[in-house]
Amino acid sequence: MSSKIMKVLTRDSIVDLRAVAIGDTKKVWFTPLNQLVSEFGLETIEVEATYEPGHEFKVGSGKDRTKDEANASLLRQALPELTPAQATDQRIWTTLALGDYKDYVLNRWGPAEGVDYPLNIKVFIKDTRSMMRDHAISRLWWRSHFAMQVSKSDCQEPLRLMFEYEDVPGEIAGRSILTDRRVLSQYLGQVERGLEAITPNLVAQGLTPKIYIQSLGRNLNFLGGRFQLGVLNDERLFKIFQIAHNRVLTQFSTT
Repeated sequence: MSSKIMKVLTRDSIVDLRAVAIGDTKKVWFTPLNQLVSEFGLETIEVEATYEPGHEFKVGSGKDRTKDEANASLLRQALPELTPAQATDQRIWTTLALGDYKDYVLNRWGPAEGVDYPLNIKVFIKDTRSMMRDHAISRLWWRSHFAMQVSKSDCQEPLRLMFEYEDVPGEIAGRSILTDRRVLSQYLGQVERGLEAITPNLVAQGLTPKIYIQSLGRNLNFLGGRFQLGVLNDERLFKIFQIAHNRVLTQFSTT
C-alpha cells in the first residue's frame, strides 16, 4: 500500500545513532531498526514522500554486485515520485538502510573479517557526493536517476555502465560540468566508446578503465574552463569530447 507520508528517523536520532556506533559499531550494523528505536529512544518524523513497501531487493551471496542494477529499478518503484531535491535527504536513506533494506545492506556490504563495518558511508552519509556515489541505498536511486537523463542515441546502457565502473558515478557526482543533462548524456556515450577503444597495447602502457575515466574527467574540466559546454551544439560538443578522449590516449600511446 502506497503512502504519501513516509516515516523517517529525525536528524537528532541519526546523530544519536552515530554516537552509539562509535562505541559499538556492530550494535548499529546488526540490530533491527525497530529495536534500535525502542532501545535508544529514537524518534521518527513524517516526510512528504510516496513510499511503496514490498519491493524487496534481490540479495545474492556476500558482496555480489550483480543484483545492484535490478535493485536500482526496484527502488525507483518503491519511491515512484521522489524528486532529486527529496533524494538529498539523508534521513530517507539512513532509515531505509537500517530498516526495510537492511538484509541487502548486510549481505552486499558486509566487511571481511578484521575490517571495520562501513557504517559511515553505507548507512550514514558523509556528504552529497558520498550520497550519490557510496551509500548502500541512495547510490542505487541516483544512478538510476542519472541513467534516465541519457539519450539512447548517446549511450545504450548507461545504468549498466555506472554499476560496472564505479568511477563513472564518482565523476558525475564530483564534476559540475556534468550537471547539464545534454553534457551528461554525451559524457556517458564517450565513456562507453572510450572504454571500448582501450587496446591491449594501451593496457600494456598502463591505461586501465579507471585511469581512462578519471583522465577523461580531468581533461573535460580543463576544456570546460575554455568552453561553456552546455551552450555548444551537439556536433561541437561531440568534438570537445573527442579532443578529451584523444588527449587521454596520447598519454599512453607509444611513439
